[in-house]
Amino acid sequence: MVILFLLLLIAGAGFLILPGLLRTGTPQGSVPGSVTAAETIIPIATVPAADTVSPPAQKNDPFPDALRLQERLPFGTGTVASEATVYKYWINDTYQWHNDMDNHYYVQKPKAGNKYLFVFVHMQNNGETRVWFPPAGSIIVYYNGAAYYQDQSHFKPDKSEDSKETPVEVKEVQYFPKLNGDEYAEDFGFSHGTELAYLYPGGSNAVDGYIIYEVPQSLTPEKTYVGIPFNTQDQGVWKLG
Repeated sequence: MVILFLLLLIAGAGFLILPGLLRTGTPQGSVPGSVTAAETIIPIATVPAADTVSPPAQKNDPFPDALRLQERLPFGTGTVASEATVYKYWINDTYQWHNDMDNHYYVQKPKAGNKYLFVFVHMQNNGETRVWFPPAGSIIVYYNGAAYYQDQSHFKPDKSEDSKETPVEVKEVQYFPKLNGDEYAEDFGFSHGTELAYLYPGGSNAVDGYIIYEVPQSLTPEKTYVGIPFNTQDQGVWKLG
């Protein structure tokens, strides 16, 4: 009887103590080491940064085969075989020209945001017969996708009343030599104030001079080209810088 009583006493104590031990574990519905939703870390990007940034588009060179300054281009063949080149340029915000009518210099100014570009062109006939040469008005300057033509406001020798037919001097470039070095440069297509109609054989008869363009202030030689159409077959493009 004593043994039976002890067994019943031990069994009753276990019945009271065991549920308490079971309740000391993890509460129902809770996971060890879990964090709340506010503490959850979400990745910022799912692709590498290098794949999300594209380099700026590069503009193609509009004239990849352009000639360099002083590089000569042949045009015509046989008895009218000739050559041409763009050999120099000069850029400035203004220029001074001499008026033979009153013997004074005047400052030529462009429109706001522009400046002046002088392009020096040389053409020489190596054949035996005179040949037509492209006039200044057909020689085009290309920059930043736009085309620029000879400045029509420039005072040319054919407007001069000087009986000696002296060229109109542009003070800043009046002592720039021609490519052959024999004379000073003047307006392209003129010789000592007289407008030329043909390009005659021989180096001494070369047509050599400057063409003036009014261009944007942003223009740089490295992005500027000069195109000359000689005939339906021969055309040339020169890069200034």
